[in-house]
Amino acid sequence: MAVLVVLYRIFQQKILKNVTIYTVYLIRLYKFATANPKILTFCLYKPINILQKDPNAPGPQGLPKQHLPSEQQTVAFFLPNNLKNTNYNYSPMKHSLLAWLLPIAAGLPLELEAQTTELVADTVCVSVGTQNHMFIKAFSQPIKDYLEQHPRIAIEFTSADATVVEDGGAWFRGKTTGKAKVMLTIYQESTKFKDYPDYEKKLDELSFVVKVEDQVPATLPTMLTDWGLGRAEVAQAMTDKLYEDFNATFATMNPGMTEEELSYYDIYYTDDYEYPLVYNMFNEEGQLVSTYTLVNNATRLGYMAESEITQALEPQGYELLGYDEMGWPVLYNEATKTQAYGGVLTIQGQYFRMLGLEYCEENPLGITHGQLPMPTATITKQNGTLHIDAAGQAGQTVRIYGAGGKLLDSRTLHEGDNAISLDTHQPVIVKIGQTMGVKVM
Repeated sequence: MAVLVVLYRIFQQKILKNVTIYTVYLIRLYKFATANPKILTFCLYKPINILQKDPNAPGPQGLPKQHLPSEQQTVAFFLPNNLKNTNYNYSPMKHSLLAWLLPIAAGLPLELEAQTTELVADTVCVSVGTQNHMFIKAFSQPIKDYLEQHPRIAIEFTSADATVVEDGGAWFRGKTTGKAKVMLTIYQESTKFKDYPDYEKKLDELSFVVKVEDQVPATLPTMLTDWGLGRAEVAQAMTDKLYEDFNATFATMNPGMTEEELSYYDIYYTDDYEYPLVYNMFNEEGQLVSTYTLVNNATRLGYMAESEITQALEPQGYELLGYDEMGWPVLYNEATKTQAYGGVLTIQGQYFRMLGLEYCEENPLGITHGQLPMPTATITKQNGTLHIDAAGQAGQTVRIYGAGGKLLDSRTLHEGDNAISLDTHQPVIVKIGQTMGVKVM
């Protein structure tokens, strides 16, 4: 019965998202309270008040929630406001029972968390006619185990009502106003086709509700353009926005990325369905040089036309210069030396759009209202080396810019393959002659 009481309290207070800190509180209280059974018994029969507050509120002694208090601080938090008002009568039998049950109850939520896949939202609102994805906030242990040995998972959406929500494999689209249940199924990737599911090997499935409305506006997340800021200052700004440090989780979700590749980024979870992640990128000196966000709804970024995002950036001093080879808008802010552009990021088996803001002393793309032609040369990057097959552009000058707008290399192309060794794992922009610049990841 006591175990049921504990579980009921946990679910009643809706604290599964706070399961880690909750468990640590319980374990510390158990250790301290073996000599003080009144406290132990009180904590079982009366929910911890801190968990009834806003999850971002300060903890005991005014500490932020990410700083776990000591045993003495924890007990000090309960005693003044709560314990002195209880009329609980201690008995050795109850103390003995609780001493056995509390470690079991404390360990149970951790097991639940480790085995559960969690979506950014259980109910989402989308606009009619827009293509959408679903960010996965946490992976279950079977998915983590699979990714330790494989590069990707595969995703498929299935709509319960195709008249309201159309499913298209790794995306779904609102067709008409209404509401429909959608199933997200996670599979192992096919050994024959990249990003395609192996339908015989399902890893997990979850359902969520999609509400389709005529128009659903969204607000861009905080994307810092104070170029040169240090990591600590950026982290404070993100924390002030209540964004969650997502670096460890992101590394677990993407074990194929090396420690060096991840070292340039600080990644934050926004708890926003439309823009779930913000990536802040730093140079070797630890200075902020660019920032990116996942864009769930492709229409917000636009294609060869003004869009919700361009209209949000223009009042901030950005000028729309044109569109790149993929049709994404390219903007530039002269005051902050910031270039804005779009792209595609493959993450969690889905093709999310991306908005990037980068420091550029001058506009390396050189676009003048989209009039520059695309280069004919073939450009690839492999193992730190840039390969450019001149393909008709031999004799022209190639300039390679880093993420911070710094010129990394400049040379004349010769016929055939031009191999250029790069001392960076960051994305670069390659501009050949009077053609449009190309971003190479």
